[in-house]
Amino acid sequence: MNWQLQLLGDHALVFSVEEKMSEEIISKMIALKKNIEAFHFDFIKELIPSYHTLTLVYDIELFYGSEIAKENNDSITDFGNALLTAFNSAATNVESVSSIKNLKSNNDLSEKKSFIELEKIIRIPVCYDERLGIDLENIVLKNKISVEEIIKIHSEETYLVYCLGFLPGFAYMGKVRESIQIARHASPRKEVAAGSVGIAGMQTGIYPMNSPGGWQIIGRTPLKIFDHNPAILGKLEAGNQIQFYPISFSEFEKLNEY
Repeated sequence: MNWQLQLLGDHALVFSVEEKMSEEIISKMIALKKNIEAFHFDFIKELIPSYHTLTLVYDIELFYGSEIAKENNDSITDFGNALLTAFNSAATNVESVSSIKNLKSNNDLSEKKSFIELEKIIRIPVCYDERLGIDLENIVLKNKISVEEIIKIHSEETYLVYCLGFLPGFAYMGKVRESIQIARHASPRKEVAAGSVGIAGMQTGIYPMNSPGGWQIIGRTPLKIFDHNPAILGKLEAGNQIQFYPISFSEFEKLNEY
């Protein structure tokens, strides 16, 4: 896997590989994230995984004031290359990544796997009633498939969360089976209801709040994805697995009261 490094302004460094939607690639991104986190560098503010990138956000003053930068005369790009060298060594030779620039980590990663160990499947209820799945008919007409088949196919699949974006808590999940794939609307709606479950090409996702949106809506979950007391927001993280299960409209109304 060929890694590339790119500066993003003066406070971020982006690790990237081939641009495509792949479980193997997102697994690598999560593994690299966990390896870097294990060092507990105080100048790293955030690590943000996506489809084919991992963005390292850092405090520029803390980095250049650190022993790492001073002792090795490192730039942030040198530091990033050292992280990749250590990570690749650990992934291929099962060695400790604490060898990075002769630094020592509080955690020995020699037993860590290069691919993420997916957690148990997180199940989310969805009402696919056509009063809520307002774009089901579009898939029926385009793909020559029944509503019942759409529901069955969408709820049978287990989806991997690739990244969060667009809105706080909006998880991009895939891959949607080809038989129910459909392009997003050419013109987005001015408002899509919170909890709406949509499809856009190979991806599926849940709108965490009322917002404009162009995905094809096939149902809605009664779960509060993003509010003052989020129910499952913390579980909608890159690398986690999600499965939807159908509920009736009456069940939706009952659960939606809470």
